[in-house]
Amino acid sequence: MGGELIEIEKNAGYQAVLTYLKDYTKKVREIQEKYAFSNKDIMSPSLIDNPKLSSDELATLAELKRNLDKIINEVAERVEKHRVVSYDDYTQRYELNAYDKLRVNSLVGSVQDINKSIQKIKFTVENFSRCNKFIIKELDECIAQGDFNKSKMFVLGNILLIYELATYLINFLETFKLAGIDDILQLSQKEIAKITTTMQALQKLKLDAESPQIDPKIKEQVITNLNDREESLESFKEQWDKYTAGINDVQSRVGSLKDKIPTLKLIRDNAQNQLDFFEIMKIFGVMMVAEAVRKNLDTLEIVTLPLDEIELISFPPHRVHALMGLSQKQGAGQIG
Repeated sequence: MGGELIEIEKNAGYQAVLTYLKDYTKKVREIQEKYAFSNKDIMSPSLIDNPKLSSDELATLAELKRNLDKIINEVAERVEKHRVVSYDDYTQRYELNAYDKLRVNSLVGSVQDINKSIQKIKFTVENFSRCNKFIIKELDECIAQGDFNKSKMFVLGNILLIYELATYLINFLETFKLAGIDDILQLSQKEIAKITTTMQALQKLKLDAESPQIDPKIKEQVITNLNDREESLESFKEQWDKYTAGINDVQSRVGSLKDKIPTLKLIRDNAQNQLDFFEIMKIFGVMMVAEAVRKNLDTLEIVTLPLDEIELISFPPHRVHALMGLSQKQGAGQIG
């Protein structure tokens, strides 16, 4: 049931992101037409820094940006809510007192924070990928139907999506830190400190048991008892060490995503270059696209994040002609 609910939340989030992208693209197009901006002028952060924009227009763009963050945060919260297990049975079984329940709740809350952080990254990339595929599918259908004006809208949407996604992820990863990590590490340090203190006290009891004044039978019982307890304490410490090592490994792996920033910048700059090309294509009506352009737009293989699923629409000659409402023969004739 949890898996189904997670998919429902993700699908709802996808629809919300798609609506956001449509609204954002529409608003950007309106601003571009109003001020006769070039394509370069409509890319963030140039757009929001442009002094020509009114305060209302800037506020609208800022609100759209906030909505994207809100969608991503809300979906991550809901996904984790459906994913998490209830710990009530455990707390009842072990008859935890109020103080211990606070410690357990603190631990559970920290783990949830870590998972929510990871969900934000996964959801962002997965949903932008789905939206991008939707745009490419819609573009092909528009071309087939001869709706060239709408086709150009989808081309711009594809470029804006990739540029904004890359920019968003670059900013996100540059400042990203797993929430909950510090809380877990602090808790584990406190627990390991308690184990160390208890172990020291245990060793002192062993020395005390060696006193000739201690009854031999009692000494034997206590030493056996202390040895068993020492073994358990060592096991507890080992488990805490494994747990914190696992947490640090998660942090390290997520931190390594920052290594993808140069790749994301290449993807973003490639989208900017495609936008320049799109502007040239519109001005000249039709142009034959060299095979080198197609090769330049090959998807990039990324480890961990499926960034290769976010692809710019390719512009081979037949698609350029179709977008302009021309046949291949007419296009070649115009260029010649």
